[in-house]
Amino acid sequence: MDEGRVQLQGSVEELKRELSCLINLYFLFSSGQDLAFLILTVNMVIGILIPVYIYVDDYREFFTGTMPVNHMLPVKTSSLFLVKSAVFMLGTTAVWSTTLLEVFLNPDGLYQARIADSASPALGILYLLLSKLCSIPAGLALIGLALAAGKRQRKPLLRYLCIAVLIVAVVAVQFALVIQDSSHWSLGTSANESFKQYANLLTVSPIYQEQAANINDTISWQSIGMNLLVACVAGSGAALLLNGRKYELYGK
Repeated sequence: MDEGRVQLQGSVEELKRELSCLINLYFLFSSGQDLAFLILTVNMVIGILIPVYIYVDDYREFFTGTMPVNHMLPVKTSSLFLVKSAVFMLGTTAVWSTTLLEVFLNPDGLYQARIADSASPALGILYLLLSKLCSIPAGLALIGLALAAGKRQRKPLLRYLCIAVLIVAVVAVQFALVIQDSSHWSLGTSANESFKQYANLLTVSPIYQEQAANINDTISWQSIGMNLLVACVAGSGAALLLNGRKYELYGK
């Protein structure tokens, strides 16, 4: 009993120390910095952890076949992939929507700093939403296509090489087109100098030599068009491959 009490007290003291460190860390920031730190953390989750999680989950489901339960459902594999992608899209959108609090509620945020004084605030808001919402299905479709194409290769090395080449090649082309007129750029961050753009799931903030007086001049409808094109082409290709014999199980 005494030994257990000592261990419990030690655990309580350790918890107190950890909470104290967290509280001290919190008060290192001002209110504005608190919000910026929170948004930066959310952006990191959206830009890195969520895509990695989606890839790993789809990899286990449609490439290695270590999650066969879902394949026992009497639906085509392409339909299963579509349903899973819809769930991933809703989840990613829900997490991303938290960043809109900083955009619209922060007095120094993007809306008050640039969009409100632009030629058309409604156009800026429309682009802000569409650019992200079109990047998510593009990323999901590309992951599906890459995994499905890799599965068609016989040798393990060629399988992984096919996945890597497809994803890197498509994203690289989109990325090059997004930053072509910028003087420099940053990944996974937001800036008041220009609207954030998307090369698939890769978030890119192009920065220009001279800040545009009207932020609407930094809108790139091309990036939205590219993502829609990738979503349609890659999604169609993934559907065709996923309905092949390598994926259809139990006589579906």
